[in-house]
Amino acid sequence: MPSEEIRKIVRLALPKPGRTVVWLLDVDDTLTDTKVMHHRAAEALTNSMAAHMAEPLAVAVSDRFRQVFDELLLVHQQCSTSDNGKLPALAELESRVREYQSKIFEKWHFTRLFSREILLRIAIEDCGASLSPDDLHRCANQYWDHMRENPLVFPDAIRLSQRLASQEIPTYLMTSSDARYRERTIGEFTYDPRESRADKRHRMLNLKDHGIRYSKAFIGDPIDKPSEEFYNLVFTWISEDLQQPLDSLFIVVAGDSYHSDIQPPVELLQSSIGILCRRGQSTIKAEADRVLSISDFDMLSKNLDLVGDEGK
Repeated sequence: MPSEEIRKIVRLALPKPGRTVVWLLDVDDTLTDTKVMHHRAAEALTNSMAAHMAEPLAVAVSDRFRQVFDELLLVHQQCSTSDNGKLPALAELESRVREYQSKIFEKWHFTRLFSREILLRIAIEDCGASLSPDDLHRCANQYWDHMRENPLVFPDAIRLSQRLASQEIPTYLMTSSDARYRERTIGEFTYDPRESRADKRHRMLNLKDHGIRYSKAFIGDPIDKPSEEFYNLVFTWISEDLQQPLDSLFIVVAGDSYHSDIQPPVELLQSSIGILCRRGQSTIKAEADRVLSISDFDMLSKNLDLVGDEGK
């Protein structure tokens, strides 16, 4: 049986008369296995890049492209690493990614970790290869076409979505920008939030064909997680969409990053709880005040059923 601390948090997610429970779900690495999707899309780029460089070099660039993403994902998810010697290298990589966005920062006052255009440029640079900005843009478009057309939705996420839909629980998606930057000259990138947002919206719409049911998706272009402004906007949009005051709603927020997905909304809204998806974790845990961590949504559903049965 779950501890009383866990049961207390789980009870808050259960619908009650006179209180609307709303679910707000992160997408990448929460509903979709974005890491594996990235690996496959990067591998699919090898032939395209081989038209511009020797095939062994194209393979090396693809491998480095995958590696750069994986290393930055450790930073995003605040994962611990047993190899402390990797920490300086991770910090240096993050610094390089942000340095490529100096012009974007001047205009928009933010930088992002996961612009694939920048990660691909870093991979090319690290492997001693060369690729023109136009060819990099074409390769990035092929990469994102593959990501959109071949989503890998976690089966437990589909089961959760079906559960919420069967109970008529309002469900929304929140997702960071894909940072679709355009390289104008080598190493100098620009950002059009409308293009970036439109591209990601296509990817979100495609999830409905793969078992994810939701009302609306909130995309972080240009205002993004983890800013308070993003979450205040999302809460306002949910309230307006449901035509209910925010103080009448209870929001369950789920994501894979405590810093980006969980901490800001839970701190902003007292009537909320956070569900941190830490895949591979063996048990459900009380992570913090009003925050649970789980390995998958089946584990959460089991506890929702157990606690729900207690009240019958």
